[in-house]
Amino acid sequence: MRATLLSLAVVALVAAGTAAAGIGAAPAAILASLNSARAANGLPGRVKENPGWSEKCARHIAYMGSTGTFGHSEDPASPAYSVDGNWAGENSVLAMGSSWPNGDPFATAPIHLIQLMSPELRQVGIEASSGFVCVTTWPGYDSSSWKKPTVFSVPGNGAVRVPYAETANELPVVPGDAVGLPHGTPTGFNIMVYAEGVRSPWRLRITAATLTGPGGPVELRTVDRTTPVVGQFLPPGSGFLIPVAALEPGTTYRATVDFGNGQARRAWHFTTAPA
Repeated sequence: MRATLLSLAVVALVAAGTAAAGIGAAPAAILASLNSARAANGLPGRVKENPGWSEKCARHIAYMGSTGTFGHSEDPASPAYSVDGNWAGENSVLAMGSSWPNGDPFATAPIHLIQLMSPELRQVGIEASSGFVCVTTWPGYDSSSWKKPTVFSVPGNGAVRVPYAETANELPVVPGDAVGLPHGTPTGFNIMVYAEGVRSPWRLRITAATLTGPGGPVELRTVDRTTPVVGQFLPPGSGFLIPVAALEPGTTYRATVDFGNGQARRAWHFTTAPA
């Protein structure tokens, strides 16, 4: 599976046009922000920094700054190339022109965010400097904590002030590209779901999902690990429920999801932010 992770990561998953914040931030501040967001949604908030991986992220940022490029792989022919920097680039989510701690640079980049919010994420390398952000994801996943099927979601059960609309903005694809909601299409918030402690998480399918508001059922599109093109970028056992249109502000919605024909299920509710 290690080779699969590397092959997935080399495709450019870069956040485009996210809201600018501070130019740099200490890894501790970034990690605190990430863990706070995870805990607020009922996800394990125990992600720790791996300083060695952070140094590798710093090397990759130095490469991008030196070469004037932005991407995951480094050119071995370049004097700025390093094995460590290339490893970080191929195992991370990247952003340019935005940073923490004043705002999450991946807030409207759902594929980046689903990697960072995965319940399996245990350790990361982090560097935010020179106008770039690098956070490793794939090497830090560990699924050994769950002995029985458990489903997590973002937003979590009882979450409030959830964005009622989203226009996903990232490269090379957004989740909706595979289900008739291409880049630039306004939708409801891209709801993230994760099934842990399940069989074959790399091939797990969302087999049913609902979202219901005061006016009745909301039309959804689902994306999971089996979805062509997009699925390869998602963490094991994960997927999206995408409302086709913006949700109503200040409204409570009830959601359900079923993975693998009943292998794992969840029912929960959340309330959108006021207008």
